[in-house]
Amino acid sequence: MHGFDNRGLDVPQGRFSQSGRFGRMFPELRSLKEFNPGPTELGKVNGAMDGGNPPPTDTSQNNPRIKAGYTFLGQFIDHDLTLDTTSQLEQQVDVTATTNFRTPALELDSVYGLGPAVQPHLYDRDKPFRLLLSPDGNDLPRNSQGTALIGDPRNDENSIIAQLHLIWLKFHNQVFEKEFADMPVGRERFEAAQRLVRWHYQWLVVNEFLPRICGSKLVAKTVADPPFEFSGHAFMPVEFSVAAYRFGHSQTRPGYLLGRTGGIRAAALFPDDPSIPNSVGDLRGFRPIPPELRIEWNSFFGPTAQPSKLIDTKLSRVMLRLPDGVVPPGTPDKNRSLATRNLQRGIDVRLPSGQHVARRLCIKNRLTEDEIWKTNGAKVGSGPAPLWFYNLREGEVRANGRRLAGAGAAIVARTIIACLLADQASYLWQDPEWKPTLGKNGRFTASDLVNYALNLSGANEMASEDVNALEGDD
Repeated sequence: MHGFDNRGLDVPQGRFSQSGRFGRMFPELRSLKEFNPGPTELGKVNGAMDGGNPPPTDTSQNNPRIKAGYTFLGQFIDHDLTLDTTSQLEQQVDVTATTNFRTPALELDSVYGLGPAVQPHLYDRDKPFRLLLSPDGNDLPRNSQGTALIGDPRNDENSIIAQLHLIWLKFHNQVFEKEFADMPVGRERFEAAQRLVRWHYQWLVVNEFLPRICGSKLVAKTVADPPFEFSGHAFMPVEFSVAAYRFGHSQTRPGYLLGRTGGIRAAALFPDDPSIPNSVGDLRGFRPIPPELRIEWNSFFGPTAQPSKLIDTKLSRVMLRLPDGVVPPGTPDKNRSLATRNLQRGIDVRLPSGQHVARRLCIKNRLTEDEIWKTNGAKVGSGPAPLWFYNLREGEVRANGRRLAGAGAAIVARTIIACLLADQASYLWQDPEWKPTLGKNGRFTASDLVNYALNLSGANEMASEDVNALEGDD
């Protein structure tokens, strides 16, 4: 799930593209086999990457450009694109032989699976072609033991992403009910609704999510003149999945404000003691969502939402002490650090160094040795840097932690746009000038997604945030 262990169950291939293999964006670059000071030392608690667990009153790590909900939207997108079931601790992996069981396409197969005919347990038997919800509509559908009945079990790994997945289920059902009411209930109506949902999702990724993460000018340039496209079947570049796209681990706060109704409600992401069982005081998943942990979405999206953490080399300490349930019970303390796990995974799949990738991409104003390795005036390492660490440092040094920069931004933007251009069912392939119809003014924001899915209007409607006026853009 996090770095080494199985990240989920085998998932059937999607309808429009075959499941592919992981591969390399830069196969000609030499791999980084070791670095100074090494994964365990660099990623340990109280080490160079330990950002502590600052309380909500400490705003020093706040990222005003990217609100907290985009951390979990990014996680949702990752689960839609990648699923590697073969990685294990300290295993040397043959990347080209590793199957990506998730299709490298933004097609919401984590939501739809293979459709109602093949996976009927994902759908409502009493309301054909609608996705199944819990009886009260406030949780994912679950079996008698509390296991979520969804297309990707990873979307239940914390209470926030579980509720975001629920929003997408409700969004499909609303589209099916409202936008195609004049069509008879059947497969044709389902496919029309599914296509409209997918295109709004893809547009949201390209025009709202990516500009926040990579900068609007870089994204627009990448769409207009793609510098990277797949020559054959699409695959998932490990430079993306194992390094650049793991920026979200740095964004993650130690705890989150869930809502304000009835007084401020907040919960820790993980408990201080990694061995204690789940409780309403933390956001671990794989269980029915307690009423105390239900989200008010204006705390996660929109202009008044809480911010995410900066994109930098400082991870919240809870991410360096992953609890039981996130990692297997009995995991040694040194292997509970997500930073250590990410750094070791980069060595396992033989990623090149950050410096080599930046040179290969002809990044201007590349990081110096001191910019990479100096923290608070002290050098924490030297020489070639792991690509993941380098990408985080680029964001920290070149964009003040507001977004990705340099090689990291380029890899993320290029990969996602290439996946869309390789999918002949995507809006970028079929109709690149298409505009959303379910938002406002030809746009579709995360707030619009929630408003439509929950049928919010008037005083209850969430405000949208203008992506074109974000702090810290290009």
